[in-house]
Amino acid sequence: MNYSLLKILPIILFLLNSVSCVSGASPRHNISFYHWKSNYQIDNDVRNYTRGLNCQKIYIHLFDVVKEGEISRPINIFQVTDSLKNDSSIHFVPVIFITNEVFSNTDTAKINGLTHRLKYFTDNMIRHSNINKNTIDEIQFDCDWTPSTKENYFTFLKYVKNLYPDVKISSTIRLHQIKDMKETGIPPVDKGYLMCYATSYANDGLDSNSILNIDLLKNYTENLNDYPIDLDYALPLFSWGIVSNKKSQIKLINGLTHNDLDSVRFKRISENRYKVREDCFINGLYINKGYTIEIEQITPTLLRNAIEYLDNKIQKDYNIVYYHLSKGFLNRYTIDELK
Repeated sequence: MNYSLLKILPIILFLLNSVSCVSGASPRHNISFYHWKSNYQIDNDVRNYTRGLNCQKIYIHLFDVVKEGEISRPINIFQVTDSLKNDSSIHFVPVIFITNEVFSNTDTAKINGLTHRLKYFTDNMIRHSNINKNTIDEIQFDCDWTPSTKENYFTFLKYVKNLYPDVKISSTIRLHQIKDMKETGIPPVDKGYLMCYATSYANDGLDSNSILNIDLLKNYTENLNDYPIDLDYALPLFSWGIVSNKKSQIKLINGLTHNDLDSVRFKRISENRYKVREDCFINGLYINKGYTIEIEQITPTLLRNAIEYLDNKIQKDYNIVYYHLSKGFLNRYTIDELK
């Protein structure tokens, strides 16, 4: 063997081993949060928690757009507070939720008018909020569009981009829009955010968690790597209680956990189900004796399984946006469990 080759062989082996180690490493995740409340009231406990995660970005829900008759208008408008102005450590991304009905049975002239009205309304909110005194570099739109509304929604997004040429325009992506991408189409945006939750209906009658089911997540994202735009991933931290009456009609109580159901008023009949022992109020909802409540919440193990699946599926660095920022999750997850 050539003597020169013998000298450099250890170096070659070291470099090959280094490449192998890097390629086998888990993807890195920058952590951020959705904020989906009507005002921004973040106390020191939540702020210190997000700092522990090195969270530097919050996607803040500004308002919803709904259709009433022939008119589309904003509702659930975010209330600007001083705490929003003063939180200089966070970069805020405005998020606007638009119902699918807004894009049904309409035309390009109305869509163009809607775009200009939303820009005026959004700019006015941002100006008065003085968010971080920074320039907004991204605006996100949240819409569960369908094959019948995709053309109108995509036209809307193109109009928005023309009005904000220097701003990144992003859109949420639902799981069915990944699975059925040929039918639902690809939105003309700079970036997408895949919502990895609500994998089934809350009243499906199954024992599986309807907020996040790993098997269903895998099924919906089988062709994930074929999606042609850059994606980040939204994962759930929320919980709810599914209240069923004797006619199997249901209502959801957001934020409900096992800890909220005491043994005096509620009898545990299975791992996640309770029978109501006596008439009572819970989180403002009146429920009768004999009703059942099923608790669905995201455990640290379930969350870790979802992240490990995405790591193996994507095999590159990506960002995680947790839904949503609330003091309720502080006692349920350690900082390491969310990284």
